Amino acid sequence: MLTWHGPRALAATALLLTAAGCGGTTSQGATATPARSPLASATAAATASPTPAPDNQQVAIVNSGFGAFDLQVYPIAVLHNLASTHTAREVIVSFTVKLSSGSYQIAAEPVSLAPGETLGVTVLCTDSCEGATGIVATTKVGSWVAGGLGVIVGGAGSWTCGSPCAGSRGYQGDVTGTLSGDLAGMLVGLTAVCVSSGGAIVGGGLVSTVWPDAASAPASVPALVTAQPASCQLYGTEVS
Repeated sequence: MLTWHGPRALAATALLLTAAGCGGTTSQGATATPARSPLASATAAATASPTPAPDNQQVAIVNSGFGAFDLQVYPIAVLHNLASTHTAREVIVSFTVKLSSGSYQIAAEPVSLAPGETLGVTVLCTDSCEGATGIVATTKVGSWVAGGLGVIVGGAGSWTCGSPCAGSRGYQGDVTGTLSGDLAGMLVGLTAVCVSSGGAIVGGGLVSTVWPDAASAPASVPALVTAQPASCQLYGTEVS
């Protein structure tokens, strides 16, 4: 049996259906994630290469003086290469020998000095330098070359007065010692420099010889001194 609900019931039902039809699921909006900024890549700081300090390209005269015996005089200069990485080539030492009547000019043979090397330089002057009262030494460098060169390592020498020992103005004798180097078969110049107890140069000498096929060699250098020396030093260098 059908049941009649009447207009009010229908209206209520329609209202209910309408409400149900209008309903729905409420979705929450998605929260936007902020984009990350890319990390700056680390850049290595460029390290500037230090500019090397300029080399001190100078040859200094650290001592000078002379030795005399009768009519012979040895004007002497001790040189030192201040450069640490350069060789001084063709170094010429010029001597002004002072005399009571004026002066006399004479130059030694050219020499080369390795970086940091100390070297004694002299030349024999005879009649023209008789009566010497002093000397003035100057240097002139031919060229500077990067790097070193083979050197003769000198050392202390022993003074022995000769025969005859004394002359009218001084003494003659020999300075002996041992030097070392690797210059087999090369012509070398050996120099002796003698000083007083106060360090003043009182004489010296020079001799040329061929270096033996050995790492070290004994040396004997004839020398002239104006006074008996307190000590002597031997030097050696290849002859240009």
